[in-house]
Amino acid sequence: MSKLKYHQQLSEFVSSALLLIYSHLNVTGRFLPKEKRNELLIQYFKKQIKLPRNAMIKKDIKSLLIIARKNGETEAQLWSLHAMNHQFADKFTDADRLFTLLTYLYEEHGFESTLDDPDIKREKGVIYSSEKAIEHCFNSDNELIEPLPNYIIMDEPNRLVELINGHEEGMFIAEHVSTSIEDRCATLLLHKVTASSSSAAAQ
Repeated sequence: MSKLKYHQQLSEFVSSALLLIYSHLNVTGRFLPKEKRNELLIQYFKKQIKLPRNAMIKKDIKSLLIIARKNGETEAQLWSLHAMNHQFADKFTDADRLFTLLTYLYEEHGFESTLDDPDIKREKGVIYSSEKAIEHCFNSDNELIEPLPNYIIMDEPNRLVELINGHEEGMFIAEHVSTSIEDRCATLLLHKVTASSSSAAAQ
């Protein structure tokens, strides 16, 4: 999973760097020469290299920083990395995408996730999945073939539903099915996004 996490970090970083350039062009409405674009990127790279979330791509940022300081083709290199990440993402399985979603929920919103254990009491704010349910809902190619049930004890489970449904990767849709009166444990179903489900959500 470390390779997946590396490409996830790199993809987010590259997309943000390219967005920075084109947002600047859109605001100013003027042509921005390569030297100015590199100056803009240098400032961005210097800030990003210090962030803990970019620890796995620190060497990549350093390499881009060297290119930019030499007034090289930094933007072209960013587009090359962007294309490479798209090729890698095409090979993702649904299990990979679920890992990406759970990583996002933990790193950005503090929701831990773990396998359910009937001998251990569930903790509030932790997302639980059943090992049997995972085996049943995923096929041998790690594709989600049935909605995956997840469980969480929290006061407002719809907030977690909104976070999942608003995730920029957009590979899953969460549905709040029920909440137990006894222990306030909510059951959420995780559906794979299909062409029909995404168009229905847009209406």
